[in-house]
Amino acid sequence: MNSDPQPPEQPTKKKPKGLAALLAALGGLAVKFKAFLVFFFHVPMLLGSFSFLATLWLYGLTFGWRFGIILALVLLAHELGHVLAYRTYGLVVGAPVFLPFIGALTPGSKPANEEDGAYIALAGPLAGMGLAAAALSIGLATHDPFWMLAANISALLNLFNMAPVLPLDGGRIIQAVWPPIVLLALPIFLVVAFLARLPLLPIAVIALFSVFWLAGSWRTTLASTADHLGRSARIRIGLAYAGTLLGLLFIEARIHLPAIVGMHR
Repeated sequence: MNSDPQPPEQPTKKKPKGLAALLAALGGLAVKFKAFLVFFFHVPMLLGSFSFLATLWLYGLTFGWRFGIILALVLLAHELGHVLAYRTYGLVVGAPVFLPFIGALTPGSKPANEEDGAYIALAGPLAGMGLAAAALSIGLATHDPFWMLAANISALLNLFNMAPVLPLDGGRIIQAVWPPIVLLALPIFLVVAFLARLPLLPIAVIALFSVFWLAGSWRTTLASTADHLGRSARIRIGLAYAGTLLGLLFIEARIHLPAIVGMHR
């Protein structure tokens, strides 16, 4: 028997969860210089990775260095958003892997629940939206086409990524709200992609992945993924998804507003 007097229990502070935790981490980065240093300490490793350098080189040769550099950096910013989200939830995360002409992915350990997983998926488009908004602000202030192009690329790529189809981030987010949307959205996504004349290789990879996932999860994951979440969690995820989508659409509309106004004069 331990006879030492026990210290009085200290009241424990409730830690923010879900989207609040992610937003708190993003806000902390904005005000803490030390956190900025810790975060950007990993950037040289990413910039030095073979996959990123290979992607940058191939995009530069294919699309021209001006467009290629912007495209590669937009992808990097998106994946760094996922890296930050994984670290916010205390999960192990690896360096992003870039796949030229297809996209990129960030390997990480499995989240504790579907809501955290949805916010980790959402962190990429959120980072892309932040980059697009920053580039748009600089472009409007300087009237430099370079920054308007950067804003346009970041907004468009992240809008594409928000499509509710696996393995895109939008599919992973919506999967936590109502999994059958993934099944309903696949044919619509393919038709829109074909009409928009999007590159066939990434579309084929996305379609193939979605078909395999749907076939393997028809009786299990598709029917039960969202059952683990309460209604309030689904509403939070849905609102976060809708807000990010509307933010990206607003940036796109603001980019093209001068051209639209000029057409009607």
